[in-house]
Amino acid sequence: MFETETKRPARPWGALVGVCVIAALLVVWALQGSLSGAGFPVGRAATIAVGMTLQAIPFLLLGVFVAELIEAYLSPALIARVFPTNPLASVLTALLAAFVLPVCDCSAVPIFRSLLHKGVPLSAATTLMLASPAINPLVFASTLYAFGSWSLVAARVGLSVVVALTVGLSMLVIPPRALREESLSDTDHGGDACCCEHGCEMPDRSVSGVLAATGRSFGRILPFLLGGVAASTVAQVLWPVSSLLSGLPAAGVLALMMGAGFALSLCSSSDAVIARSFASLAPTGALMGFMVYGPMMDVKNMALLSSQFRGVFVARLFVTVTAVAALVVGGSWWMGVLS
Repeated sequence: MFETETKRPARPWGALVGVCVIAALLVVWALQGSLSGAGFPVGRAATIAVGMTLQAIPFLLLGVFVAELIEAYLSPALIARVFPTNPLASVLTALLAAFVLPVCDCSAVPIFRSLLHKGVPLSAATTLMLASPAINPLVFASTLYAFGSWSLVAARVGLSVVVALTVGLSMLVIPPRALREESLSDTDHGGDACCCEHGCEMPDRSVSGVLAATGRSFGRILPFLLGGVAASTVAQVLWPVSSLLSGLPAAGVLALMMGAGFALSLCSSSDAVIARSFASLAPTGALMGFMVYGPMMDVKNMALLSSQFRGVFVARLFVTVTAVAALVVGGSWWMGVLS
């Protein structure tokens, strides 16, 4: 007979904090008229924060739900059959999957973690995380709607593919350890093919079990999302992009627009509309930097990654994505591809 240990369910502090913060934002937004004399544009900040939060939460919830479905229903053996053992073939498989997954960057991070838990190579999982928010059907439609140009849609998708593939393949060179120790220990003692002496706890595959797991994971991640929203809101209020674009050389404009994509933390399904509003201020190459880099790396994304993965991996990913995106977009602009 094996002894079973009853664990006290974790209290949903993250979800409670998140709900309180969202409620406070809504109150400030409702009272923005009476707070207009505070010296800080409280009303505008509250409007930005509420809009960004309400825009991000559905996608984050979708991503967490998909991640829990992967945890519950996809065995390591099945994942291994989908993703080939050959590193290059595995990365290409991830790229093909990215074309059909309508996920935002908020959704991609939990799915990335779940795939690593299931044994997917880091290079393939990284490619999928970076590419899926940038090349899915929703991005096609929103970019075409905003600019009305198939050539610009093709340029955005093509550059995003090159950046995602390059960064993914770079993870084959001295592969870093991405998951934290507690995540590794959970992986070592879970899954369908486990051979533990005392029996492993199998995931609850019932509808209620998956929904409960989704709620717990969502509550853990939500405070980090709200931290990213807060940082992005301050950047938007205190950093007027339009006033900084005038008089800058091409490299400076590209760097500024990539920085704007990072700070504004827009959803990839709607960032093309914002980019279109900058069309009279910045050339196409700089706008492309905004639309290619932003979905792969932004404040919200960094906050979510920092909550789930090792700091060394997050730092390497940030530096690599930033450098590759700048070189790919800047090189294409310099060669006249982005006119």
